[in-house]
Amino acid sequence: MPSPDPQTCEVKIEGAWRAVSLDEAASHHTMAVKRCPACHGRVMILGAYSGPSVRRFMSHRRSHSGCPLQGETYSGRPSPHPQALS
Repeated sequence: MPSPDPQTCEVKIEGAWRAVSLDEAASHHTMAVKRCPACHGRVMILGAYSGPSVRRFMSHRRSHSGCPLQGETYSGRPSPHPQALS
């Protein structure tokens, strides 16, 4: 499993998955289905607001221990999400 950029996610646009930045996903593709680029589990884009800037991050809708982008719960063995989107 490749090590993807934690500041990107995949968005389903016109039937195909496309990698976009978290900012683009949150601002231009708010209603589109989004998935993790590492495990392909469904994600949502959240933001932490600090003055005029926003720090975006991705949160899995259902956590699992096989995603390297989930540092606090990652088991050390990458695996596809049990409910991976295709």
